[in-house]
Amino acid sequence: MVPSAQAQDEVLRYGGDRDVETLTVVTDTTINAALVENIAGSFVEVEPIVERGESPIDHELDEADREAIAEADLVVYQGLGLMPSFIEVAEARDDDERIVLTEGIPDFRLIRDGDEANPHTYHSPSLVQYAVDHLTVALKKKLEPVAGEIEGNRLRINIELQSLMRETEGLMEELPRSERLLVTDNDVFAYFAKDYHFELLDVTRDEDSEKAVELIERHEIDNVFRVEGAGDGAIEAWLDAHRGDDVPESVGLAPTLAGLWLGEPNLPTGTYIGMLRQNVNDIILGLRPLPEAGEGEIE
Repeated sequence: MVPSAQAQDEVLRYGGDRDVETLTVVTDTTINAALVENIAGSFVEVEPIVERGESPIDHELDEADREAIAEADLVVYQGLGLMPSFIEVAEARDDDERIVLTEGIPDFRLIRDGDEANPHTYHSPSLVQYAVDHLTVALKKKLEPVAGEIEGNRLRINIELQSLMRETEGLMEELPRSERLLVTDNDVFAYFAKDYHFELLDVTRDEDSEKAVELIERHEIDNVFRVEGAGDGAIEAWLDAHRGDDVPESVGLAPTLAGLWLGEPNLPTGTYIGMLRQNVNDIILGLRPLPEAGEGEIE
């Protein structure tokens, strides 16, 4: 091996003794489970408490969940009040046995409703990078023999996130600010609205409902939005109550957005980056649908 390659191996610890004991990690959501796996690779076995297709909102732990959290080598969770019962059990663990992903985010970057932080704030790609860095520091201490590989994964993930941000900003340039309206029945995508200059209106609030009626008509908005696992169907009920009266009959429901769990691994929403890309696509097409076949043809 040439000296430069040998030096690189020593710094990154790709060579030599790799007898590393696998860490068992319990997380709150599939999104955070994937993050741990993406950083630590085969050196962790990760179990999310809330599985794919299950909403973490108002999720209550059962005895098996509590036992898993108590016995894991490491507990990783979002914080910001998401899944209070998970947080309560996790906080019984020693500080070096648990990682709160949002601890590294500056307070001024959080979205707040009064004194309460929006628990979905950290799904912003710019804030996920704080979580990646915070998690990497802890995992490097726990898995010291492969710290170089973990650091390399951190760099790769943050580059991917930065690329995703640039890509999304570029796509949004085609959508005028006046059309950037997310009418929904929850605040899961408040981070998206803040990042990309949308107005988010939650129709379960009277003031937002009235404003939604006004802006849909004024800006000829084609669709309102559901979020899978949130809202309990309030947006559908609102649309049924207003469509054809306060809002045009043509207003519909865009494809359901994903934001609380990852899809199956073979789907675009099976990764965080894939999920965000799919949401961006569905939001843009929801606000600016493609023309029907035959529309706009030259006679």
